[in-house]
Amino acid sequence: MKRVLFLILMVCGILTGCGGNKETISGINFENANDNVKNFIENVENDDKGRETGIYIYNHSKNQRYLYLSQDFLDDGRGFGDIDIKTDENSINIYLNDISNSEGEADTYKLYKIKFKGDYEYLKVFKNGEETHFAGIGV
Repeated sequence: MKRVLFLILMVCGILTGCGGNKETISGINFENANDNVKNFIENVENDDKGRETGIYIYNHSKNQRYLYLSQDFLDDGRGFGDIDIKTDENSINIYLNDISNSEGEADTYKLYKIKFKGDYEYLKVFKNGEETHFAGIGV
């Protein structure tokens, strides 16, 4: 009986440990970001070059990034929508959407913390289903 119980626990442990790569993305406030991220964002806001997409990424560590969306991300009359992250064999794909800004005041920016496990060769970003590019990358 002990062997069967041990075998069941061992199989459960192996399956739990092999959960694969997990990616998380969470919205954070500027005030809660570390000083390096704050400095990066302040530099972005003070630089008039390369702001066409309004999408910026800061490489905090091997498995953690910060995604910053400025007002330049939005078209007239639009607000920040949902965000999703998906991975495949060698890339992380970030999907961003904007929404109609029919409700009250809109956010002036969005800041996200992205955590992932594993090694990826590519980091791609999509706006409303179409692949686009980062306006700036910080390290």
